[in-house]
Amino acid sequence: MDIKTRIVLFFSIVFFVSCGDSNDPIPDPIIPPGSTEVTLNRIQLSNYSESTDHAIESIWNLSFKNLETSESEFLVVEPNQIPLNEKIILPNGKYEYSYESSNQPEFSNFLPVKIKGEFEAKGEQMNLDLTGIGLSELIRISSNFSITAPQIVSPIEQTFYASEDFFRVYTKSNKFLKIKVDNPGSYDYLTLFQNASNSGYFRLFWPESDYFFDGSIRLANDGFPLTLPLTPIANLDNSQDETSGLAQFDGRLFAINDGDNPNRIYELDPSSGEVLRSILVSNASNRDWESLAQSETHLFIGDFGNNQGARKDLTIYKIPWQEILNQETVAAEKINFSYPNQNDFSPGETHRFDCEAFLFSEGKLHLFTKNRESEDTDHHVLPAEPGDYNTELVETLQVDMLVTGATIHPTNGKVILLGYKLPLQGFVTLWDGMQTGLLGENFRRIQIDEFPMGLTEGIVFTPDGNSWISSERVSLANVVELQPQLSIIGLEGIF
Repeated sequence: MDIKTRIVLFFSIVFFVSCGDSNDPIPDPIIPPGSTEVTLNRIQLSNYSESTDHAIESIWNLSFKNLETSESEFLVVEPNQIPLNEKIILPNGKYEYSYESSNQPEFSNFLPVKIKGEFEAKGEQMNLDLTGIGLSELIRISSNFSITAPQIVSPIEQTFYASEDFFRVYTKSNKFLKIKVDNPGSYDYLTLFQNASNSGYFRLFWPESDYFFDGSIRLANDGFPLTLPLTPIANLDNSQDETSGLAQFDGRLFAINDGDNPNRIYELDPSSGEVLRSILVSNASNRDWESLAQSETHLFIGDFGNNQGARKDLTIYKIPWQEILNQETVAAEKINFSYPNQNDFSPGETHRFDCEAFLFSEGKLHLFTKNRESEDTDHHVLPAEPGDYNTELVETLQVDMLVTGATIHPTNGKVILLGYKLPLQGFVTLWDGMQTGLLGENFRRIQIDEFPMGLTEGIVFTPDGNSWISSERVSLANVVELQPQLSIIGLEGIF
């Protein structure tokens, strides 16, 4: 074949190949000697579980820096693709890869990240998992019923973003958030809380008639919650290890500790739990302070803890609010009382004369006993003025728990009793109010916690109608140590 024929044949072959099927697969790139084809496989974020479904920025410009030459190469990555299956050919050597999101808003629909790690490129091919951290926390809400996008309503306003079957928002905020969620029943809405400095996942189920407490929110047919987990605000100072009662005046939060602790009232920061002030009650001893009650003008301290049923010195201290708000030392008036139906004072735990909860209503003090054997509570009443009294037993309530706290809303009169059942399940029971001084048997109950849990003892309405709850330090078999804690439960929209 002469040279002319060969040239014609060559160009014919080139033309045939270039006119071939455009859908033919692109051949694998040729890997030069001394180089490695690195295939990116997946992203592992150390502060999130691998199963968490994230939305990430659509494009990264990932840097690969040669640690020996300091030269860098870049690869455009689509991080939401699973697996990544992005490839780059690098000369053999040690490398540092890195990427950090430049856009890191306080709230967003994507997770800003910082990706960084080292590896050695060697061999002809290798797989590489990228490591890093998420730079925002994730708050996620899912439900088995249709809802509109939940709303953060305080201290800022922000709508959650819709995903395939849940709602989420990423946040770099350190604020304590109040969230409003649709209620599928006859109630207006649900109120949830979340510390934005931590991730949170709320799961809602409706309708439910029976349940196993797993931290989710389970709603009865009418939309009332059967379970509504407590949201921690802060761990409390060691001085609050045996916190036993709460009260609030114009948003200022006050607490006491129970038996054999100092005869002091503590003012706490409701957003951090920090002790702001300590007020000495000069003419009182703390035999067993168990609860706080309040009127518009006075604070009452219940020194009526009576575990063994042997006390004959049951006392309630009465102190003007204006002194508590403005002085470091106060003096109290005393209300001494006894139970007229108690005849046996021998020590034991099957009696009905221990008390850890009371409230003030319509000029009287209402005490609710902690009955360990029957798990009901006796409702006793006595005057709110200094003196010596016998209580009046007005009703027994079948609450099916050991009552440890009580609070009444200052304007609408709604009542909450706080308590627990062994082997440690936390509950609140809710009444719409008192009728002729009685609560009656028409109440709803919500489970708020499960073992392991702190002993919840203090409760008071917040100014916006939710409830602060305090729990004391608990050591469980010297294995689990639970710090004293201030928490909140959302009641707006349902109560």
